[in-house]
Amino acid sequence: SGYRNLPDKTDEAFTENGWFRTGDLGHFDDNGELHLLGRLSTLIKTESGEKIQTEDVEAAYAEESAIREIGVLGEKGKLVALIVPDRASSDDGKDAVRKAIETASKRLPSHQRISDYAITPDALPRTRLGKIQRHRLAERYKEAKKGGEKAAAAQPMSVEEMSGEDHALLEDSSAQSVWELLAKRYRGKRLTPDTSPQFDLGIDSLEWLNLTLEIGESSGVELSEEAIARIETVRDLLREVTEGGEGEAVDPLKNPDEVLDEKQKQWLEPLGPVAAGTARFLYAVNRVLMRLFFRIRAEGLEHLPEDRQWVLTPNHVSYLDPFAIAALLDWSQLRNTYWAGWTGIIFANPLMRFLSRLGKILPVEPMRAARSSLAFGAIILKKKKNLVWFPEGERSASGKLQEFKPGIGMLLEHFPAAVIPVFVHGTHEALPPGKFFPRPHAIRIVLGKPFDGRELKGKGRGEKPHQKIASALQHKVAELG
Repeated sequence: SGYRNLPDKTDEAFTENGWFRTGDLGHFDDNGELHLLGRLSTLIKTESGEKIQTEDVEAAYAEESAIREIGVLGEKGKLVALIVPDRASSDDGKDAVRKAIETASKRLPSHQRISDYAITPDALPRTRLGKIQRHRLAERYKEAKKGGEKAAAAQPMSVEEMSGEDHALLEDSSAQSVWELLAKRYRGKRLTPDTSPQFDLGIDSLEWLNLTLEIGESSGVELSEEAIARIETVRDLLREVTEGGEGEAVDPLKNPDEVLDEKQKQWLEPLGPVAAGTARFLYAVNRVLMRLFFRIRAEGLEHLPEDRQWVLTPNHVSYLDPFAIAALLDWSQLRNTYWAGWTGIIFANPLMRFLSRLGKILPVEPMRAARSSLAFGAIILKKKKNLVWFPEGERSASGKLQEFKPGIGMLLEHFPAAVIPVFVHGTHEALPPGKFFPRPHAIRIVLGKPFDGRELKGKGRGEKPHQKIASALQHKVAELG
C-alpha cells in the first residue's frame, strides 16, 4: 500500500508495518479500549509546554453569541484567534467580541485562554466538509491584525478562496450574473458570500427595489418581498436566484397593478354609501376637535390647485399630523385624497383597520416593503387622485426634519402631479412620540407653492434623478420651518 511512485509521501503517511497514519490522537485504557483525544493537526504546544486541542478552545469561545466563527492558532507559543463577529453586533462587533472573550475566558483554565485575537468580516476558510483550513489561518490572522481586509476591500473574493458549496453555487449562470452585478455595483466594498447586503453593502428596501429590477434584467429572475426578507447574506441572495424567484421582474411604477395582490387591492376600492357617510361624519368631528383643542390655523391654503391633482409632502413629528392636515381640507378635496400610512398603525387591531379604510389610508412600509409601497402610490397618481406622502418614512423623535427617503423622488420622477411642500408646527409639542394623550397646543401648518417634481432633478444631491428630487424637496420643506 502507499502512493504510487511517491516513496517520500508513502513513508510520511504509513508506518513501517503498513498502518495508515490518520492523524488522530488517543490512548488505550487498561481494558484495551481506544479513546480518541483529538487530531494531530489541531494540536498546539504552548510556550509553557501545554498541549492544547484548538477545537476544544474554539467550542468554548463559540458559545458566546457575539462570536459567529472562531479559528484558534498558535503564534510564538501563544494561543491567538481569528474571529468573525455576529452580524447583529454594533461597532463592527468589536465591543461585543471583547466582552465575549472576557466572559468565555473566565470559564477556561489559564493555559486554554487566548492571549490575542483579530477580527475579520470574512468567513473563515473551510473545506467542503466544513472543516477549518488551518494552514490558511496564520496568513488570514496576520492580514486581519494589520488591516489587510481594507487593502483587499476593492476586490471581491476570488472563486478559489470560496468553499466548495459556494463554488458550486456560482456554477449556476443566474447566480454568476448576479455575483458579477454586485461586484460592479459595489466597487470598493469587500464582497464575499458571507457579506451582509444590509450591514456591509448598505442596501435598504428602496435600494433592494433598484437592485431586484437590475437582477431581473440580468438573470430573468424576480425576487419577491418575501424572498428579500429571507436574505441575510450574499449567499442567501444567490440561492434565491438559483431557485428561480418568481418570473420576470415587474416595475412597481410602470405596472403597479401587477405588484399588488388581491388583498392589497381592496384598500383601493371606493367606499360604499354607509362607509362614506361614516367617513364624512368622522371628518366633521375631527375638524371641530382640531379647531377647539389645538386652535389649528393654516398658511398657504390658496396654493392647493383646484384643476389638477396634487401631492402633499409634510414633515412628520406626531401621530396628530394627518389629523391636523385633514382638518384643513374641504370634504370635496378629502374624498379624492389618499394617505400613505404605516402598516404598524393600520394593522394594529380591527378598529384601526376599519378607520384606516374609511380614511383611505394605504398600507405603506417604506423600510421593508418598498415595491408594494411604491405601487400603491403609483396607482393613486395614475388614477389622478390626490396623495399625502410623508417623505421621511417615519416620525422624527426629536422633532427635527429627517432625511427624505428616495421613494418620493421615484414617484415624482414618473408622475407629473403638482407637489406642495408642507411643514407642520406644534403637533410635536401636543403629542410627541412616546406619549399617548395629547395636550392642548396651538398647531400651525404652512403650505408652500406648488411645482412639478421633475423640476428638481438638477437641484438636489445624489447620483440618480430620484435621489436629487428627494434631496431638493427636503430643502423646500425645511425652508417652511
